[in-house]
Amino acid sequence: MLLRHILAISLFTISASAMADALDINLSNDVAQFQYIASTGHVGQGKSEIHMGFLYNNSNNVLGDAGLLVMNNGDSAAIASFGVGVKVLAATIKKDDAMALALGGQVRLTPSDDRKFGIIGQIYFAPDVVTFGDASRFLQTGVRVEYEIMQQAAAYVGYRKIKFNINTLPAVGGVIDEGAHVGVRMAF
Repeated sequence: MLLRHILAISLFTISASAMADALDINLSNDVAQFQYIASTGHVGQGKSEIHMGFLYNNSNNVLGDAGLLVMNNGDSAAIASFGVGVKVLAATIKKDDAMALALGGQVRLTPSDDRKFGIIGQIYFAPDVVTFGDASRFLQTGVRVEYEIMQQAAAYVGYRKIKFNINTLPAVGGVIDEGAHVGVRMAF
């Protein structure tokens, strides 16, 4: 029930926004994820963005998340950019509810001769002290390779694992997604 309220508030916030920055959609055989990403401007020598998302898998598990990521700008010759972030998550996994406040980061590697190509790695973690409901920990890891098809659209292929440690499901755990996916990010 709590997840429905969070999702409703997230969708209302998105629809109330006058101008969106990007929509990220990725799919696998078992999972669909939709992300809305909005740039919040420059902070010091970096830039920041907020995101809100929804993930659904064919086991009827759902995950809603919202977060903030602050990235360094780097110069045009830099091959790496780094960022740190925080996200709030709420999930329903096999009728168990889980919530977490996760800290993490992102690294983007870009060859200097082709700025359209990038390799992105991401990790977010929430220990027991900031994980609530039927869960004791949260971990999300992922890597993807993307290519900017045009200035406002990029396509990518990636691999990720998203998991809550569910107290009532010790044998199977609370894996929401583990595997490859393809996606597109469209700016507007």
